[in-house]
Amino acid sequence: MGPDQRLSFSGLLRILQEAASVASDDVGYGLKDIARTGVHWILTGWRVELMERPGWRTALKVETWPRTMDGFRSDRDFLVWDGETLAARGTSRWVLMDAGTGRLTRITEAVRASYLPQADSLSVFDGAAPAGHGTTPGGVPAAFETVVGRRDIDTNHHVNNLHYLDYALEALPEEVYRHLPGTAEIAFRRQILLGTAIRGLYTLTEEGKHQVEIQSENEGKVIHHAFIWFY
Repeated sequence: MGPDQRLSFSGLLRILQEAASVASDDVGYGLKDIARTGVHWILTGWRVELMERPGWRTALKVETWPRTMDGFRSDRDFLVWDGETLAARGTSRWVLMDAGTGRLTRITEAVRASYLPQADSLSVFDGAAPAGHGTTPGGVPAAFETVVGRRDIDTNHHVNNLHYLDYALEALPEEVYRHLPGTAEIAFRRQILLGTAIRGLYTLTEEGKHQVEIQSENEGKVIHHAFIWFY
């Protein structure tokens, strides 16, 4: 919930992440299956839209399906229902990783066949994938700074994708935070590890999107971790 006791972006992403994890677990490619399969999924981008904001204890139903599964990546879409009302929709992009090497690995016919009963070509955003690129103009000051703690780390031993959104919300101007637009996009570029000093840089893009870039620095070199947009 947000401060207004309504479903927030953070809550929505938490629900969708759980739905995706359960869906993969149902076909034998969940967290408990990594030792057997030798592979796992890594999220590279979100695009979500809050169309309604249900209140606390509302019973929600989440539908999710893999829309594409080609090469190294898969697009997964979501619909969130409050009774007969469509409360939210989302799309996400995932890549398959070799658990032993930490490198991308191709989606095999065995993986594709396992997901086939769930697959659907229906696209909630007319085929559009989450945004993949962004830039921050030079000279933009940090709007938020922190050091990554244990609370932020997930089962892959780096910052869970949900916390990137939390960092971005902290970097927004107060007026934007209090009146968030209905759509959020996240493009993940590089993982963040425990103890990393990060900063969030806010800009308003030419298209009118509220953008936050998550950066860190190592030996004078800027590392670009993620871009988050609200519009």
